[in-house]
Amino acid sequence: MKELKPKKCKSCGDMFKPPSSFATVCSMACTLDYMDKKKALKAKKEHVAQKRDFLANDKSFQKAKAQKSVNEFIRLRDANLPCVSCDKPADWGGQWHAGHYKTVGARPDLRFNEDNVHKQCSQCNNFLSGNLAQYRIALIAKIGSQRVLMLEIDIETPKKYTASDYAAIHAEYSAKIKELKS
Repeated sequence: MKELKPKKCKSCGDMFKPPSSFATVCSMACTLDYMDKKKALKAKKEHVAQKRDFLANDKSFQKAKAQKSVNEFIRLRDANLPCVSCDKPADWGGQWHAGHYKTVGARPDLRFNEDNVHKQCSQCNNFLSGNLAQYRIALIAKIGSQRVLMLEIDIETPKKYTASDYAAIHAEYSAKIKELKS
């Protein structure tokens, strides 16, 4: 029978002469330690899989992902445009937001409507509550009065989004972002 080459123990890392080609550890203590490590790794993988499955079905997590991708798309789409409310130039050094004409609280159905969301400076969005009077004037010039009126008409039953709806929105806007970047 051919003599086996020394191996590195998968538990302690020491070199050992294996009694068979199947041996992976050097002693009984290392066997127990190695089995504990394998169990812990398996439990961690299961936990990660459970968390992934939970997040895939978690409505608020998917909503946040969808909103983040829509906001990024809006900022990229309008990258060369000034602030929709105050005409700060595109090269202004501050932070840009994706500002909603009709707020998400007032009109959740328009949260992802591209006519309702435009690049806006942080000052107008945060400190002037959207600077809506100027926003409306610029919005009419940008998309036309008919489309602005469509945003202003209240609907009776806003759409109720599911986690899979939000995931689809995220996927759609991720593709649009990729297209804009290329």
